[in-house]
Amino acid sequence: MTGRVVRVAVLAAALALGAGAGVVRAADAPDLGWAQGREPLEIDADSLEARGDDGLVVFRGNVVARQGDLTLQADRVVVTVDADTREIREVKAGGEVRIRRGDVVATGREAVYDAARGVVVLSGDPKVWRGRDLVAGDRITLYLAENRSEVTGARAILHPGPPPDRAEP
Repeated sequence: MTGRVVRVAVLAAALALGAGAGVVRAADAPDLGWAQGREPLEIDADSLEARGDDGLVVFRGNVVARQGDLTLQADRVVVTVDADTREIREVKAGGEVRIRRGDVVATGREAVYDAARGVVVLSGDPKVWRGRDLVAGDRITLYLAENRSEVTGARAILHPGPPPDRAEP
C-alpha cells in the first residue's frame, strides 16, 4: 500500500492535539487541535492493518496524517476503536513523532490521545515550538477541554516580541 492515501473521516477527532505549553500564558498556548470539522483526514503509510476483532487500525512506516493545515508524522500510528459505537478510544503515535500546525511544532517519541478524557500525553524528549519559543520537558500533558497543559521537568525558552511567521524545527 505504499503511497496510497487512506481517507478515514472517523479519525478527524482522534488525534486532537490542542492547547499549549505549560509555562506559556493561555492566550499564547500553541494550538495543535485536529479540527472536528468536515475536512477529510488523509493518511499516507507504507502499510495499514485493520484488526476488526480487536478494534485496532495500525498504520506503519512513514505515516503522514493531514487534515487542513495540521500534519502528523510518525513511524507508527495505532487507533483503537470501540467495537460497538465505532468511537475512537485512543490513538498512539510512535517512533519519531512530529506534529505541525501553522507556526506550532511538537515533537517526541510518543504521543497518546485518550479520547474519553480529552488528554494528549507527549513523551520521549517532548518539545513544543511556537515560532522561536520552546517548551520542553520529560512529559507534556495537554488537557484539551480545559485549554491547559502540564509539563513535568519543564524547560522554556521564550523570546520577547511577536512570534515570527514560521516555526524553526
